[in-house]
Amino acid sequence: MKRKINLILCFVALATLCAASCETDNDGDNNGNNGNNGYSAEMIVGTWQVDNMTVDGQDMTPENVIFIMEEDGTGLANDNGVTENNGFTWSVNGDQLTITPRSGMHFEYTINSLTENKCIFSGDNVPMTDIPGNVVVRLVRMI
Repeated sequence: MKRKINLILCFVALATLCAASCETDNDGDNNGNNGNNGYSAEMIVGTWQVDNMTVDGQDMTPENVIFIMEEDGTGLANDNGVTENNGFTWSVNGDQLTITPRSGMHFEYTINSLTENKCIFSGDNVPMTDIPGNVVVRLVRMI
């Protein structure tokens, strides 16, 4: 009888632990995720340098490419000092980053990670171009 009671108590303790570990955390996590599978647009506002970029698994990191993301949803790509015709608009919805260059094309990217100092996103096109490929971009915050 004592063994049955101990076994029942073990199951109750196990069920309690499982229930506690399955609760959702609405406070967010260390990736800037706001707790509902989305990211805060405010976190991406700032000046970011392309630290690494791969296209179809090949390192294609450009030199001195900077993205300036303004609070109003506008942005500017600075390609080694060239900014002419490099304006764009941007938005964040959940884990999706949309970039719309002046050409009017929309590029959708998935934000894989977003912290105060680093942003990693992936998609099917090199940002600000019509070059297709499996693209992963890592940005580091400058300001």
